[in-house]
Amino acid sequence: MPANSTRPLWSLADIPYGAIDLQKIAADTDWFYLLAGASFVEILSDLYTRNLVSYYAGDEEAIAWLETEWEVEEIQHGRALRQYVETVWPDFDWERAFAGFRQDYSPYCRPELLGPSRALEMAARCVVETGTSSFYAMIQAASPEPVLAQLASRIRNDEVHHYKYFYRFFRHYQEQENNSRWRIGRELWRRVAEVDQEDAYLAIKNVFQVRNPGMPFSHEDFEQFRGRMSVWVRRYYPFDMALKMLLKPVDLPPTLQKAALPLLTRGARRLVAA
Repeated sequence: MPANSTRPLWSLADIPYGAIDLQKIAADTDWFYLLAGASFVEILSDLYTRNLVSYYAGDEEAIAWLETEWEVEEIQHGRALRQYVETVWPDFDWERAFAGFRQDYSPYCRPELLGPSRALEMAARCVVETGTSSFYAMIQAASPEPVLAQLASRIRNDEVHHYKYFYRFFRHYQEQENNSRWRIGRELWRRVAEVDQEDAYLAIKNVFQVRNPGMPFSHEDFEQFRGRMSVWVRRYYPFDMALKMLLKPVDLPPTLQKAALPLLTRGARRLVAA
């Protein structure tokens, strides 16, 4: 099981918000929506933690890590992104937009929607951390503004660290449950298919509605936004890293994984391009 972390920690005081180069980002509406929406999803980690703590009742080590490290750092990510957004776009009513998002998304964040077993839920958490670490790696690479790149790098490092913890907890429960590769892979695929289904849409929707009072926001509008983001994904998304992280819980034989990885990477790139 994981030992206590000894890696260097950071706080909002380490981010030089006063040095943000506003001319490089303030006029870009897509960056505004992306970062404001990300801040909502990150800062809602109190709900995610509550669900996981309930699900893993009795596992004192997992609960202690979730409450004292994971939740604290995830909420810090949200607060750091919020401060960046409010520094660059000070007229945005972040509190009102976040309140709308929390109300809209809470029904989708329930304990009964977690995985069918403790090991499989930890594997699913590896999917989520793969997605977030890859997302912030993309932001770091794509950012037109240096302070944002620095912030994204710090968050990305935290998310990779969280992945390692969830993976170790997965291995602990997998020794007890002995799930087949097929069952693990099926659960990973289910969670991949669910990623971005509701939280991203509802986050962008609430940002848009507060930024543009009275204007409707539809799934078609969201798909157009995603289409513009796909340009960044094709250019900057770390596909190789993400697929290696995603496949790790399946524990494929090294020769099979080596053969499968290039095919999966090409398939993922074609899917994004389409």
